[in-house]
Amino acid sequence: MRMNTYPANSKSFLATMATAVIAAVASSLCCIGPLVYLVFGASAASLSGMQSLGWLQMPMLLLSTGLILLGFWRLYFSSKPMCTGVISRNKLLLLYWLTIPIVLAFQLYPFILPWLFEVFA
Repeated sequence: MRMNTYPANSKSFLATMATAVIAAVASSLCCIGPLVYLVFGASAASLSGMQSLGWLQMPMLLLSTGLILLGFWRLYFSSKPMCTGVISRNKLLLLYWLTIPIVLAFQLYPFILPWLFEVFA
């Protein structure tokens, strides 16, 4: 049986979604940095220090995935239905499903890009 539930607090839901996006961005920093350097013409010698953020990738992937799942649970399975006057449930659903592709793009970027280079190069 599916209940039509509302998140307990829309501000905390929005904070959860924003934190998920930030964690996804942080998880891809080790790979985005060198790409930005290459786009702006930096030499390969300056890229040697960029691996120092690699240890953050897995914890940030887990954090962003957990926060996305928490947001999903709050939207669809929360046991505290509450209507908030700040934002409607439909807008929360729209924001949630607009956030998912952004988070997935940042999460999967380090894994998909090498595959794309192999396929299209």
